[in-house]
Amino acid sequence: MKVLQVIHDFLPRHQAGSELYCFHLSLELKKLGHDVRMFYSEIDHEQPSFSIRRGEYQGLPFWEMVNNHGYRNFEETYLNPQVDHAFAQCLDEFKPDVVHYQHLLGLSYGCIALCKERGIPVVFTLHDYWLTCPRGGGQRFCGEGKVCNEVDSDSCASCISGYSFGASRGRGLVKRILSLIENRKDDGLVSVMRKGRIEAPKRSFVKPGQCMIGNDKRDVIFAHPPASISFQCDVGAKAVLTFAVAMDPGTYEQSGDGVRFIVRCDDVVIYDRCLNPKQNQDDRGWHDEIVSLDKFVGEQRRFVFETQAHPSGVIDFCTACWAEPKLVCQDKHVYRESLKSKFQKQAEGILNYLQHRPLKKQAEKRRRRTLELFADVDLFIAPSKFLREKFMQFGMNPDKIIFSDYGIDAQGYNSTYQKPETPIRFSFIGTLVVHKGLHVLIEAFNRLPHDSAILNVYGDTGEFTDYVKRIKSMIGHPGIRLKGRAENHDIPDILAQTDALIVPSIWFENSPITIHEAFLAQTPVITSRFGGMADLVQDGCNGILFKMGDPDSLYRALLKCVEQPEYLESIRPDPLSVKTIESDSEWMEKTYRELIK
Repeated sequence: MKVLQVIHDFLPRHQAGSELYCFHLSLELKKLGHDVRMFYSEIDHEQPSFSIRRGEYQGLPFWEMVNNHGYRNFEETYLNPQVDHAFAQCLDEFKPDVVHYQHLLGLSYGCIALCKERGIPVVFTLHDYWLTCPRGGGQRFCGEGKVCNEVDSDSCASCISGYSFGASRGRGLVKRILSLIENRKDDGLVSVMRKGRIEAPKRSFVKPGQCMIGNDKRDVIFAHPPASISFQCDVGAKAVLTFAVAMDPGTYEQSGDGVRFIVRCDDVVIYDRCLNPKQNQDDRGWHDEIVSLDKFVGEQRRFVFETQAHPSGVIDFCTACWAEPKLVCQDKHVYRESLKSKFQKQAEGILNYLQHRPLKKQAEKRRRRTLELFADVDLFIAPSKFLREKFMQFGMNPDKIIFSDYGIDAQGYNSTYQKPETPIRFSFIGTLVVHKGLHVLIEAFNRLPHDSAILNVYGDTGEFTDYVKRIKSMIGHPGIRLKGRAENHDIPDILAQTDALIVPSIWFENSPITIHEAFLAQTPVITSRFGGMADLVQDGCNGILFKMGDPDSLYRALLKCVEQPEYLESIRPDPLSVKTIESDSEWMEKTYRELIK
């Protein structure tokens, strides 16, 4: 069979659950002897929108269509003639026997109509609620505590306002004011360090600037070893020192030493870490750190930030960075909304009110188009029973949608696990964005005894920077570590060193891949009692459920694990409960054949 897989974006740049599932399914179908190809979109501002790039990724040929999201109106976000034209060329060239849609974000409803015109069977796996939800990510989530159990045009109108140009002058004014607020940013200790006492062979060894590593640019103090910066400042109650360390990426491929980073407070070493990215790949990138200052509360404490060439003292090509150092004085470690955020919400609310009637009509039109799309698809696959129910409530024919959970690639996972030891090791793995609920976890985790637990947070800190700043401002527990993005091939090792995975999402979720992966690793899951998460995790059987969005409820779950490590042993998941990608691909092959008949 000739199978065309269609998805909004793809690997290696994008590694969320839908992309990974599509990738592993496609590889397995190829192993079964089928000709599998990909069609997806990508943002590339150096190329014209709707241009096509051909290529191959790990043996899978693809058409990559550029879409820079320069929409002229809201309708183009879901029904775009230029996308349809590019997709039609792909269909006519490849002539697939079946088209399997994984997502249409950044593409067009018209792609399905084109298959219908050519008599090509269509399968659609639903990874989220985007077909029923006009908001960009399709989460049916419009703010903290605001999950859309029902879809109505009044609520949708406010979410789609960002695509409306009816109040462009007003939006332009809002953007200009926001830029002024943004420019008045707090540079933390950078200005204090610049005025401090600097000791180095050359003054040029220590200077402020910016350093870009990957897509993550940060304000830094460059400190070429040997160098020390000393200064005095007050330390308030419940204060923590936050910063990141790194070596300049221009040094990675050069000869010479790594760097030892040392921080002292009143001559006491409170931080000591060596990085050598020339020899160790794991030492590359930013390393976010948080140090408790509970023992140093008082006025005019003396801090020293020191860098040394390590291990041999050779100072060639070893420029180091202290990034965004700050003293964060916490009260109860509860996030306080910024002036910028408050102003933006108020301004957007006024503009939405002025445009409400035309926006509501646009939302109603999209809903009608979605119901037409339902009729053109031959079979919908819902990876969770909860999601299937939500689509039937929206108007989908129950005979057109079946429940079939994801198949997961089990390579790299083994049946051995380590017994929990103190401190208990918790992990969060996912996109650092508000609906994933990391802020709920941080607030709960801050309340645990400082020596009782570690929380490793895996997620790209350079993608949703406003939310990452919020997270950093909340951290008050020295055991919280921002580890950066986790590559897919690293997940089995991460879970093997995790006593419990935490999935604190505050939206419905579907059937999170990370939960399946945790089950394969026999790692218990602590997650929200909501949506597709509650479909997978049974409280007291393979994990713990807590009240969605409630830090108190999550804190009680975390504390139970800390105080009773043996309880985690009693709720180890069964890896055999997870469907393999091999069996899933065989089932999918039969499904394709039945539809072709």
